Amino acid sequence: MRALGIEIAPVQVAFSTEYFPDDKLARGEFYRRLPDEPRLPVIAAAMPSDFLAAFRRGKERGDQVLCLINPFESCSTYTAAYSAAVVAKRDSQIGVEVLNTGRALTALGAICIEAAEMARRGASIEEVVAAIERATPQIDTYLAPKTSAFLERDGRISVYEMTVGSLKGNVPLIRVWGRVAVVDKSKTQSGNIEKMIARAESELAGSEATVVVAHGANPDGAAALAESVRKRIKCKRLLTTELGPSAGAYCGPGTVGLGWCPSLVKLN
Repeated sequence: MRALGIEIAPVQVAFSTEYFPDDKLARGEFYRRLPDEPRLPVIAAAMPSDFLAAFRRGKERGDQVLCLINPFESCSTYTAAYSAAVVAKRDSQIGVEVLNTGRALTALGAICIEAAEMARRGASIEEVVAAIERATPQIDTYLAPKTSAFLERDGRISVYEMTVGSLKGNVPLIRVWGRVAVVDKSKTQSGNIEKMIARAESELAGSEATVVVAHGANPDGAAALAESVRKRIKCKRLLTTELGPSAGAYCGPGTVGLGWCPSLVKLN
């Protein structure tokens, strides 16, 4: 983020009795509390004021700001970003372009890294947006939870099971675009990890990519996944991070996941 000029507008996390901006809540504390909460925490979009603050910080680095978002089944994120962009243009003369990438979590992070690298090399906003749009079919996020218990707490388990059948005795493989969807299942988490890597291989089809490994309080699992990814995917860069609350609340501790974006510089 510091090297590439990336700013983040944090989501909001509300437990049953407390509220946090995401950047003020340590990941370890989030996952420690999650199993004992009476209900899943409510995750809300970043506020317009958070986007506006990010735009103003971005202005310190360049004349234009590209805001990459994902709405998570609602328009609230776009509404917040767009309203902040209007204020930024009117009051601070900051040129802001808001782009709904249709991708989420680690994949969105990978897009941001690739887009920022293009900008650093002199690409215009129009060139960056065009490269993202061309690469979109090869950009994705998958998560392999350790258990389906947190999805069950979400109360929509029957909706998730409509695609893959009963999850009883199985663990889900989750794909996250603009929404959380169960796309496959296995008897074990390791079975889903193999499916997840295979999907990455298929979708990238040999393309060099920025790949992000995510985990929910499972650094050992993330390290093992990263080792497997290095052997099977052509990684331009491979990063490991802790899974945030937007999907972490549904997936729970022990989760590991992958997100990726092919090199946009090559496509430009």
